[in-house]
Amino acid sequence: MKKAEDLGEFLTHHISNSNEWQPIPFLPAIHLPTGWKIFGIDMSISQHVLMMLIASGALIVLFALASRRRGLAPANRIGHAMEALIIYVRDEVVKPNLGEKDTPKWLSFFLTLFFFFLTLNLIGLVPGFSAATGNINFTGAMAVLVFVLYNLAGMSRNGPVHYFMNIVPKGVPLFVLPIIAVIEVMGLFTKALALCIRLFANMTAGHILIFSLMGLIAVFKSYWVVPGFSAMTLFIYIIEVLVAFLQAYIFTLLSALFVGMALHQEH
Repeated sequence: MKKAEDLGEFLTHHISNSNEWQPIPFLPAIHLPTGWKIFGIDMSISQHVLMMLIASGALIVLFALASRRRGLAPANRIGHAMEALIIYVRDEVVKPNLGEKDTPKWLSFFLTLFFFFLTLNLIGLVPGFSAATGNINFTGAMAVLVFVLYNLAGMSRNGPVHYFMNIVPKGVPLFVLPIIAVIEVMGLFTKALALCIRLFANMTAGHILIFSLMGLIAVFKSYWVVPGFSAMTLFIYIIEVLVAFLQAYIFTLLSALFVGMALHQEH
């Protein structure tokens, strides 16, 4: 029982948010500033907030390097790689869902979403760092942002009255209209809920699995299990790198889909 409790504490420590950051094992942890409150809201810099700041700084540096041009072409490999990702998001994610006309207006937002989530996901796989995308408060806040955005976009394009009237399909029999109306209105909220839960669950599950395999080596306390568990951990880690790209892509794709549905209502 004691070993199970120790493993549980090990997992909780590595996936939860805290006011300390220990980038290098066996060295003292860095105590992050606390007690910052604005209108009673705690604005302290936690470990996951620090990861967001690091991701933002990394993206600024990367795009500064990628923006260098030699004529019409990027001047370095980073520029070529970033340009390929940008073109892919534009042509395969944003344009099919929003259309040719609306793509230039929304492309910057969806590129920001994609690269920010991708950077956070990859940072979370670096030893000593943590995954902010495994924090449901963060994924919930991003889902609320997208929820507000696609509803405002729909009301701005179609008008508030027509937007909410068009949520319910036309031609529905009168006796099922109340049920359909409730389902469609609930659908507005479940879209955002799906964004929140999908990203949180996938990123958290991957990290729990990796840390569980690492923790089991200590639980068994045998050198014989090290090769097997190490190989399994490495395999899961490689899959998690793919998941980092996949989850950033899926969140951006679904967000673009929801905005496109709000802008171009079919009913």
